[in-house]
Amino acid sequence: MAQKKIGYIELYWGCPSCSNENLGSHAFCTSCGSPQPQNVEFHQASKQQLLKDELKLKQAKAGADIHCGFCGTRNPAGASNCSQCGSELKLGAKRASAGRIVGAFSAGALQPLKCANCGTMNAGSRLKCGNCGSSLQQGEPAKKTTAATPVATPMPRATLWIIGAVVLFLCAAVYFLFLRTSSVVGAVTGVNWQRSVVIEGFGFVELEAWRDDVPGDAAILGCQEEVRSVQSEPPSAGAYDEVCGTPYSVETGGGFAEVVQDCEYHVYDDYCSYEAQTWAPIATVELQGVDLSPEQPSPILSSNERLGSETGSYQCFFESDGGNAYTYTTDSLNEFLQCQIGSVWQLSVNGAGAVVDIEPAN
Repeated sequence: MAQKKIGYIELYWGCPSCSNENLGSHAFCTSCGSPQPQNVEFHQASKQQLLKDELKLKQAKAGADIHCGFCGTRNPAGASNCSQCGSELKLGAKRASAGRIVGAFSAGALQPLKCANCGTMNAGSRLKCGNCGSSLQQGEPAKKTTAATPVATPMPRATLWIIGAVVLFLCAAVYFLFLRTSSVVGAVTGVNWQRSVVIEGFGFVELEAWRDDVPGDAAILGCQEEVRSVQSEPPSAGAYDEVCGTPYSVETGGGFAEVVQDCEYHVYDDYCSYEAQTWAPIATVELQGVDLSPEQPSPILSSNERLGSETGSYQCFFESDGGNAYTYTTDSLNEFLQCQIGSVWQLSVNGAGAVVDIEPAN
């Protein structure tokens, strides 16, 4: 399945020291100044907006951050020396959570807010700047009237009990009628057989196939587009539909996430009806009898006819010691020929009275 790239969003992290909500790109808490812990888990807002700022996009695409192996300071991807202690970052550790699915993408979040007093970027949900405490409100927001949400009425407990009892009854009925069997001894009182053969004729027949499977000498009657295949990449030519799932966010490891979408492609082709000369069924001949000598039909054929598929169905009739009658149906000729009149068999009978298997009685 192809992965379609939609854009990037900035994530958030909560400061473990003061619980302040910080933007993912901030290496230090904007409220108390504590460094971002190496094992901090980024999360997304309940709704998100795709990044448009070029600097933010460059940060998002850079990849996973590197934490200094000596002082633990977070450094951006591509840095060679720690911004805090100057140590080389060869021994640093890239954020292991890169590639983690953060959640489904849902557009509509507030944009991060820039403090007019100190210029610090703050989470869009904040009312005051985490750095200087200045108000982040831009005028009095319009009051919204929220429609009352209808409260779902819980299903009465008695109804739940009734539903549960019905399901339990149905499961028990299936078990006792079809799955559970009992053993019955019965003697063969009679047999019945039916055998049939299809007669095929050679002539003009209307058939259907994909256009490239239609024989070259056939006459095409009409075609319509239908989905012929589903693939992970768009075809180089021809008609297709792009079918995509819900967009979701994948952490890049630098306080950002890439929004992607899994897609597949339904490729169309012409499905045609055509007329061609070929062998096709034109009749069925059947024989039946009540003995153990089933015969295969042997119809007289014309020059443009031939025999097609053959089928057979056989029945053995039993009577138990208690006088109950049972019928066993099989498509096995060898099993049928063993049903000699008067022979005694062990029958496996289900709750509905149907014989599901037979074995010669010892």
